[in-house]
Amino acid sequence: MLTPLPRFRRARPEEAEAITRLALRSKRHWGYDDAFMAALAPELTFTPADLAQERDHVEVLESADDLLGVFRLCWRTEMAFLEDLWIDPEAMGRGYGRLIFERSVEVARSWGKGVMELEADPFAEPFYLHLGAVRVGMSPVTVVPGRSVPLLRYAL
Repeated sequence: MLTPLPRFRRARPEEAEAITRLALRSKRHWGYDDAFMAALAPELTFTPADLAQERDHVEVLESADDLLGVFRLCWRTEMAFLEDLWIDPEAMGRGYGRLIFERSVEVARSWGKGVMELEADPFAEPFYLHLGAVRVGMSPVTVVPGRSVPLLRYAL
């Protein structure tokens, strides 16, 4: 029997808890301790309301019944902003990250945007740079005083 190819679809409000767990697993993959994860947990939490509204575009990549990853793209007047891109750690290294990033670019282009920005985890920055993003600055992390993350820009 053939394994079905992964596919994108809009996230559903009832998946908020599963998507949150995926985001937390993905972040923890980089070895962050419990205190750091607890501080970031509110930023990594998806609610049913987040997934029900039309302002942001949230899609999951799934294979059969497994969530492989998720992205959230936010409309901003001057650009698109990639708010979230999470891959299940068990699915890392299989090209799904690139696939999800390329899908977010496709959606941003469909909005008529010329630029997409994102704040990258320092461990994920090389991935985005490899895909063509460039660092344009650093952004402070509001929930962890004194911490900043790379601010990246990708020309659409």
